[in-house]
Amino acid sequence: MATEQAEHTPPSSSNSLLRHSLIIGIAMISGLVLGIICHTYGKYVLITQTTDLSTFIIETANLIVQIFLRLIGMIVGPLVLATLISGISNVQDTSTFKTIGIKVVLWFIAASFISLAVGMVYANIVKPGVGFMENPPPITDVHSNYHFNIVEFILHIVPDSIIGAMVKNDKIIQVVVFSLFFGLALAKLPGKSAQVLRDGIDALAKVMLKITDMVMKIVPLVVFASLLSISTKNGIQIIPQYGIFLFEFYVLVLIMWALLIGTGYLILGKKIFSLLSYISEPIMIGFATASSESAYPRSLEQLTKFGVSPKISGFVLPLGYTFNLCGTMVFLSFAALFIAQIYHIDMPWDKQIMMLLVMMISSKGIAGVPRASTVMLQSVMPGFGIPASGMTLIIAVDQFLDMARTATSVLGNGIVAGIAEEWDQKEQAKRNKKTT
Repeated sequence: MATEQAEHTPPSSSNSLLRHSLIIGIAMISGLVLGIICHTYGKYVLITQTTDLSTFIIETANLIVQIFLRLIGMIVGPLVLATLISGISNVQDTSTFKTIGIKVVLWFIAASFISLAVGMVYANIVKPGVGFMENPPPITDVHSNYHFNIVEFILHIVPDSIIGAMVKNDKIIQVVVFSLFFGLALAKLPGKSAQVLRDGIDALAKVMLKITDMVMKIVPLVVFASLLSISTKNGIQIIPQYGIFLFEFYVLVLIMWALLIGTGYLILGKKIFSLLSYISEPIMIGFATASSESAYPRSLEQLTKFGVSPKISGFVLPLGYTFNLCGTMVFLSFAALFIAQIYHIDMPWDKQIMMLLVMMISSKGIAGVPRASTVMLQSVMPGFGIPASGMTLIIAVDQFLDMARTATSVLGNGIVAGIAEEWDQKEQAKRNKKTT
């Protein structure tokens, strides 16, 4: 899906995304400043005999955020179903890539797991949510009292009804399992009728992505409302709290960069530094626009200049934007534990590992979606007793988080493309030796 979006991205899309980022920045500052003013003086202004201005603003702002979270919940099920089936069912022939394709897919799976694990371990060490806020958003989730049990979890993976799984978003893993079976079966069916069904599901996936894009249009308003509510409730102290949180996350991103570049060095040697110089511009585009798709065309161009063949980059990058968004992966586990720590929710290691596995599998359906991490957290957290209400705290500064996530994912996919080219050259050298 990411390929299609990138190929049809108009030349002005980067400017549009930069403008959108600027609007979000203005919304953040406005909500923060107005909230601090309301925290200081709002209690002296009565709206009714029992409600002051501060209370009224907090309730109104929370309503806007809750509507947004409900809209996210509305699209999660059909979005995962359509995008996963569409992606799997259209993989008709990977024989061209043989061992290279298998290696790349295995790399993506390992990278996703390691990224999630790094975020999880880091959050347990740094504990970003401990002492973050005395007055977090109220818990409204009906699944907030969930208790983890490994037997129930294993049974929970297998759906007894796909309709029932679609009804409740805490069963999103069941939608993923059904989509995997459906997609694999559809990919093996020949004939025009199967192709008609594939085309129909492709169209449904496009519709769901369009609906997602429509929902994301109100993100600036939601960011404004979120920060307005939080700063009205907590006052100016929210500024250093969020500053520390962002600093902690960017340190985590630097750790991921070190791991990615270090791994690239082990395989490519000193060529990794040349590769980094070529893909630095796409990384900056991704960081500025918070969109992997906006960096895609430039990534292809720069990788070709570095020496990656179009057949390799044309295979690795689109697949990477679905399966290897390591910036998003490292954030998911970190953010979920951040929210759990704020609400003093016990998360033993076995429960964290199971959540990690669910995130790794579920994320493969919607990685190309705008604000994919917001959708993912909203769908996974309630199943592990973490209130989705805590998403309010993430949404408030998600623009800054998304910029770092995107740059990390662009870096990771660029390095994988360079490594895949190295593998392909070695395979060609082996074939040449056999023929001579």
